[in-house]
Formats: sequence, C-alpha cells, structure tokens
Amino acid sequence: MRGVVAVLGNFDGVHLGHRAVLRRGLEVARERGVELVAATFDPHPRAVLWPGDEPKLLTSLDLRREELVRQGVGEVYAIHFDRALSKKTPEEFVRDVLVGEIGARIVVVGENFRFGHRASGDFGDLKRLMREAWGDAFAVSLQNTSGAEITSTRIRALIAAGDVGEASRLLGRPYVLRGEVIEGDRRGRTIGFPTANVLPDPTVIVPARGVYAGFVRIDGKEYAACTNIGVAPTFDRAESRVEAHLLDFEGDLYGKTADVSFVRRIREEKRFSGVEELREQIARDVEEARKITDHTI
Repeated sequence: MRGVVAVLGNFDGVHLGHRAVLRRGLEVARERGVELVAATFDPHPRAVLWPGDEPKLLTSLDLRREELVRQGVGEVYAIHFDRALSKKTPEEFVRDVLVGEIGARIVVVGENFRFGHRASGDFGDLKRLMREAWGDAFAVSLQNTSGAEITSTRIRALIAAGDVGEASRLLGRPYVLRGEVIEGDRRGRTIGFPTANVLPDPTVIVPARGVYAGFVRIDGKEYAACTNIGVAPTFDRAESRVEAHLLDFEGDLYGKTADVSFVRRIREEKRFSGVEELREQIARDVEEARKITDHTI
C-alpha cells in the first residue's frame, strides 16, 4: 500500500461533509492513477482519552467500512487508537502512521482536522510535514450550501431528539442501526403486528423513543417498516427496545442481522388505555409508515 492517496478522519456517519472530502480524494487519486485509501480511527479517540465520556457512534466500524467503499474508496484502513498513538507528535504521526503504515503520498482531510499529541497539529502542519516527506496535503470545507458546518456531533444531536428526517438530509441517506434479531415478548403477534426485536451495538446511538417510518434490510432484501423505539408503557416494560414491524412480510427472523433505517418520526411514544386502543393506533401508524415509505426513493 505505497504511494496512495489517503483521506483521513473519524468518518463517523460518513455524512455529506465527509463525502466532500472523499470526492476530493477520488479526484486526486484518479489524476495520479493510484488507489484511494480511507484511514479512520478505531476506537473513537475520546473512548481512549476520556473513557466514559465518549460519544455514541453514528456508525459501527463495519457499517462505516461499507459506506466508505460505497462512496468509491478502494480500501479502508482502521488506525488503532490507543494511548501510545495519542502521545505521538504531529511529526511522528505523519512519519510513522501516514507515510510508514499507510504509505500515503497525498493526504486529504477536512479543513478543521487536528492531529498529534493534544491535537497540536493543524492542516498547515500536515501540509508542511507531508511536503517534507515528498508528498502533499489538501483540505476540504465541511460546510453545506447554506454555510453551516456539517458535523457528526450535530447529526448525533438530531437523532437523539428524534429528528431523523433532518439527520438523514445531512447524512445523505437514512440513519441505520444494525443488530441481531433476538426473541422478545411475542406480544406483537398477539395483537396482529409481529415485530423483529433488533439488538443494536451498544456503542451506537439509538433515536429518541417513538414510532418511525423506514426500512429493514435482511438477507439482502429491503422491506418497508414501522419501527417502535421505547419501553412499551402500556405494558410497563422496564427496558427500551427497537422493534420493527416489517410491512408485507411473513417469516422467522430470529438470529439474523438486520439493518433498520429511519426515514421520518411518526409520533412520540405514549401510554394507551388498553390493548384495543393500542392496536387501533398501531394500525394507523402502519398506514402512515406505508405512505411515507411509498414516497421514499
């Protein structure tokens, strides 16, 4: 992996700002006839530097890899972030990691990228150090057309508030949770709306409690879905769950891996007077989810 063009960053979410960096990286790689490598960090640096205070992720490493490849990256290189790496000076990081491990000749980053011990290096340092190594570096703006910066932190806040529509706009695609389908209460079957109880990665952010329209992808097939996130207050359940009702699907999904995507929030979670009132509301939710997904490309 020598003489490559490397795009560098956390790339959590692979949002529209990240895609601008990737597009520039692709342009440079094609001009030079070399491979484009995306270098990301795993685990998230804050999980090492401030354990317990790290943010919930928008994308697990496997989903991040898949999305980066989908955007045209030839290879994804996960830089293992640990205490030793955090103590490297900007000079050591460029020499040992970017040039030594990855073999980067050109590096493309977001304009706000910081690196090295205590984030002491900025883009000016990166460009200088890469040129000293007979290479170069380019910076890309992460702002959208209105001038607002697109960040993973901003998208994370939107998802936590249940605004998956705006989050999806900034991501450039619906937000996705990946998890195994596990056995639940089987209560959905008894009221006519069976659900897949999806257990997401605990390091990844889950949207606010409520009912959402979206899709579920399993075994390479995608189904429209009405997904509830919450504690089922009508039944006084203790823990919050992600439960997806797949429209027009019948079958056993236990043990399978599901990608649950969120297009729009239909309503907040609420307590109902009984099963019949709940059933009637779910029927309305499902019809609303069908209308929304029918108009989603």
